[in-house]
Amino acid sequence: MLGTTLLRDVFLHYVAILCLLAGLLASASTVLASPAGGADMQFLVVRSNQPGCEPTCPEWISAEGTIVRESPTHLKKLLKAIGDRRLPIVVTSLGGDVDAAMVLGRIIRARKLEVAVGKTRFVGCQPQQKDCRDNDGKGARLIGTAYSGGAYCNSACPLMLAGGARRVVGQWAYLGVHQITAVYAQVQTRYQEKYRIVNGRKKIISKKVVSQKNVGNRKTYEMSKAMERELAAYLAEMGVGRAVIDQMKITPAADMRKIEPVAMMEMKLITQLGGVELLTAAGVCKTVPASANCRVFVMSDLKR
Repeated sequence: MLGTTLLRDVFLHYVAILCLLAGLLASASTVLASPAGGADMQFLVVRSNQPGCEPTCPEWISAEGTIVRESPTHLKKLLKAIGDRRLPIVVTSLGGDVDAAMVLGRIIRARKLEVAVGKTRFVGCQPQQKDCRDNDGKGARLIGTAYSGGAYCNSACPLMLAGGARRVVGQWAYLGVHQITAVYAQVQTRYQEKYRIVNGRKKIISKKVVSQKNVGNRKTYEMSKAMERELAAYLAEMGVGRAVIDQMKITPAADMRKIEPVAMMEMKLITQLGGVELLTAAGVCKTVPASANCRVFVMSDLKR
């Protein structure tokens, strides 16, 4: 009897079975409703083309498009490329991924960058052009003008804005919030499991994923308590009032609630009333000392 038991244990030590489990995995993402098919956010360094600003002109980072999971990585890459320069961010976005927006906000705050809601009108070379030579000799590949009219920062975008060390939104720009749309990916996962029987009980030796397949999505349109706590902690970290969350909660996900500039000030969502010009106008380079985003163009720049 003892010999039979030992033989069985030795045999079962090498038995492998496949277990099929289906459910919600941690890969589920939470987003604020954003337009399907919208272009992902692009981060580009732009130099002002305002008449009379040369040789010292303001520069900024244009951030336009939908906030996606990869957006923080793209911003980090650009910031690494420009070194210790502190360029303000001019943002226009319909929203996107909540978690990514908060990561962007923390990156911006860590670098002590300023943020304004605005758009960039490019002159000469356009961002999508390759090997463009229209701006040769002008100090930068991308030059243009930042403006507030028609700019917007909606859904998850205000969370990114909250990271700014200085935050401005002009009266001609639009800032809106609404309820969170949580999207959960339902993933079917196959595991390979090796086990053995010890004293009549199953003991797992190893377990590895064999395959994964998306079997659909599930959406909810109401902020969970956990998400509310996370947002409240983030906004408190950024010095912004939780009234922002209150406005989100009372606005259906299919709608958008505009927050007026005076209300933004009361919520501490912005630090100053005024448009993007406060950060990008030629005058910011005429002060003593000049703004941190001013760069002197010299002929040696042409070799870059």
